[in-house]
Amino acid sequence: METFRFDQSYGRILGVAYTSVYRQLAKYLKEKELCITPDQFRVLTHLWQNDGCSQQDLALSSNRDRANITRIIDILEREGIVERKDHETDRRIFRIFLTTKGKMLEKEAAKCGQMAINDALKGISKTDIDICMNVLKKTIENLS
Repeated sequence: METFRFDQSYGRILGVAYTSVYRQLAKYLKEKELCITPDQFRVLTHLWQNDGCSQQDLALSSNRDRANITRIIDILEREGIVERKDHETDRRIFRIFLTTKGKMLEKEAAKCGQMAINDALKGISKTDIDICMNVLKKTIENLS
């Protein structure tokens, strides 16, 4: 029986790859002097596509727990990037809206995200990227 090698395992490689892309994105956001972190970027990407969604929707779409989303939204609100508004019919729910500042971040932040991904995929064939994407989608499906 083969011994488990954590340093060569799927989970370890996946985690290191994620961390590497995360750090590269952080580097580009900092270089562009954008006042957001990769975690905030992750939440903002959903708002840029669906402004005014609830905190619960943001938690689900970004695969984060509600406490984490609340903390991120608190920071984004303090920075003037988003604002909370009461839901029209349900007082227990807040909807999250981008401010003008939040909307203006999209173009430059998206460039940073694309540059980080381009760096990560440099020298990798489209066929290999497609295979990787299929494996990752299947991993998500298996664990959902």
